[in-house]
Amino acid sequence: MQLQFKETKSLLQKEREAAKREAERVLVIQETLVTSLEKKIDETEKRYVEANKLGEESLKQALDAELKIIQLKTSMRRF
Repeated sequence: MQLQFKETKSLLQKEREAAKREAERVLVIQETLVTSLEKKIDETEKRYVEANKLGEESLKQALDAELKIIQLKTSMRRF
């Protein structure tokens, strides 16, 4: 009976250690995934800001071109 108790206790201790190692491994994997996702989010945000900036510049150029066309038409009508 005493021997069986010691064996059971030993098995339980091994199971606890294995569960602890597995929990630590899962935590490392989760941290790696979170870091990877944060990096991708940052990269996506940078691309969005850059695309938005380019879009605003293009809009400004189009509005400036439209204004010049209107000014040229107006000056041509005067003559």
